Amino acid sequence: MTTKTQRAHVEIWLTRTCPFCIAARRLLDTAGIQYEVHDLTEHPNRRAATDAILKGHRTVPLVVIDGEPIGGFTELERLAESDGLARRVF
Repeated sequence: MTTKTQRAHVEIWLTRTCPFCIAARRLLDTAGIQYEVHDLTEHPNRRAATDAILKGHRTVPLVVIDGEPIGGFTELERLAESDGLARRVF
């Protein structure tokens, strides 16, 4: 069995109860990708934080790979299905 070394830093901006956020985390977990979680649910000034952090993205989750926003769950799923996710991360 070969172990893949993760080259990319992956972050996910989310809220705890968002179904698409839960699905995105499940997809990353299934793919064996380590990621940093930023839970906007706990942010004291959530609206301002969302505007500043998500930089124009109006929905969560927002998945970021090596500082580049790739989008939400739909974009993450599309990238995973085309094997582009594995190529970018490993």
